[in-house]
Amino acid sequence: MTRWTQRAAVLAFSTSLLAPMALAAPATPAAKDAARQAPAKAVRDPGDVAALLDAFPLGKPLPQLPSCEDVRVGGGKDVSAYCSDALESHGRTRSLGVPSAKRPELMDGPQAVLLVDQGNLAGLFVPTRGVDTEQRVYQALADRYGKPVQEAKVALQLKSGKTVDSLRARWAAHQTVVTMYAIPEEPQNGTVEFLWAPRAGAVMEQMRAEVDPDAPKPASGVAASVPAAAGKPAGASPASQR
Repeated sequence: MTRWTQRAAVLAFSTSLLAPMALAAPATPAAKDAARQAPAKAVRDPGDVAALLDAFPLGKPLPQLPSCEDVRVGGGKDVSAYCSDALESHGRTRSLGVPSAKRPELMDGPQAVLLVDQGNLAGLFVPTRGVDTEQRVYQALADRYGKPVQEAKVALQLKSGKTVDSLRARWAAHQTVVTMYAIPEEPQNGTVEFLWAPRAGAVMEQMRAEVDPDAPKPASGVAASVPAAAGKPAGASPASQR
């Protein structure tokens, strides 16, 4: 299991860097307007990580896939077919191996993480190269989903010591909450998460309760999960900053 995969497997227990969003809530007028604004592009960015949802749609059963151990190639650095393995004993988090021929250009590495609810897909976490590619990731998602319902910038420090402004954004459309962000401690690593609104919140709440029954619940429904940090970024507001 890669370091990113280990981190993604526990994302469901962390708190949001953007304002909380109740996953099961009806679509807001802003979300509906954003969905209507999404342009109909004939040719999409080949890096668009949301293309994985075409093969693995949220709310649908997870297809039967081989173990990634059985389809590894390239000295174990790649896989020859879609594959999946359980990451935790409860089975609600699974790896998703993506072969290079089907891997979006903006996906970092061969492995994503799935959130599973009684055999159905409730979430997908896709690794990116964080601040290095976030503008292109943002544009590809905006082309697909329209204007984000939440957007904020936050200062993050690279390993070199340089401080950069990192973009975080969230979309809500078609029963899916999409959030992109860079990992605060490692800004050149990032994630795009896709959560199925009807069930992802309940699944993550159940996972949190099993790990720490006394942990406080999110302030407003179940927030889309991103790495824990010292509170909400300054100035975060619905689609107000970029």
